[in-house]
Amino acid sequence: MIQDKILELKQLLMSEASLVEKMVSMSIDGLYRNSEDLLNNVLSFENRVNQIELELDNKCTATIALHQPEARDLRLILMIYRINNDLERLGDQAVNIAESVEHLIGNPVVREVPELAEMKRATLTMLRDSLNAFATCDETKSREVCDADNFVDELNRRIYHLLVDLLKADPLQTERYLHLLRVAKNLERIADLSTNIAENTIYMAVGKVIKHHNEDE
Repeated sequence: MIQDKILELKQLLMSEASLVEKMVSMSIDGLYRNSEDLLNNVLSFENRVNQIELELDNKCTATIALHQPEARDLRLILMIYRINNDLERLGDQAVNIAESVEHLIGNPVVREVPELAEMKRATLTMLRDSLNAFATCDETKSREVCDADNFVDELNRRIYHLLVDLLKADPLQTERYLHLLRVAKNLERIADLSTNIAENTIYMAVGKVIKHHNEDE
């Protein structure tokens, strides 16, 4: 009985993850395409994600209360609960990106920051790999996601310094450069949340806490 409940929780989480991945991809792609009604489309996905987040929250709590799981089953439910929260926050980052992209669609300033396209690719890869690793309980892939976070952080630093220089050179474009900075910051947060998912997957798989390098202690 408990295994049926856990399978239901996991399937619901993966449905939420699929929606969030579409939100993130849609919002970032809007930066390089003239996407009509981008923000409204992303917001429509967010409403469904929020509904699933609340439903999954309640189901996790009820499953623990009614079945009193132990050991690996309890660990799995707790990780689903945590990842559910991360997915809702990922949806928020996608909305933030879409809001800024609305101010940037078709503007040539986007081409002044080619590193942003590289950051987009790296971040989406981290998100997809973290979700696939969770679905298959893959410790190795999860560790690769954690390692990739350093590269995204470095891209974010480079973009920040580039945008500061561009802003100084052309103050008339301040608002647009700030929106680009906001996009980069939210991409960096998506990478962080993907890392959270990977860390929780490792804990679920082998019972090791690697956050803050605890496994080295």
